Amino acid sequence: MTTSSGEQEAVRLERAVDAFVMRIKGVPADQLTRPPAAGEWTLMELAAHSAEIYAYWAKQLAYVRARPGQTFGRTASDPDRIGFVEEHKSDSLDGLVERIERGAEAAAAELRAFTDDEWGAVTGRHSARGLMDMDFIAHLFVSGHAEEHLKQLEETLTKVAAP
Repeated sequence: MTTSSGEQEAVRLERAVDAFVMRIKGVPADQLTRPPAAGEWTLMELAAHSAEIYAYWAKQLAYVRARPGQTFGRTASDPDRIGFVEEHKSDSLDGLVERIERGAEAAAAELRAFTDDEWGAVTGRHSARGLMDMDFIAHLFVSGHAEEHLKQLEETLTKVAAP
């Protein structure tokens, strides 16, 4: 049984992305590329990842809606996902923010495209997580993921801003 809707998840996504963008735009430049700890992403790497995922998941949401029950998505080790971060971590923050906003706008539109009936009925099969309903997909990969990025940004800022 679903507990959410496309509209609710779109609003969740927009709130998290808006807060992320507002927060990262206020970070001093020297902190954007400072590693918080060995093996952890810098804020620019997090921004590059954010710049890629929302557009990716917008397409995946459309795919799942058009092909319920079919295999969708990717895993964290996907070479395109990792490659994008490496390729774009040195882009301008303004350029990354623009991509984040455009991708989130597309993902929010795809979330809103689901009728309540579709939201309750559509599922997709993820290669690593198995059969997932729309609540789970939105929480894990889209709106919930955006909230996790906001939390990660704050945690990273605490580490890189420390004297």
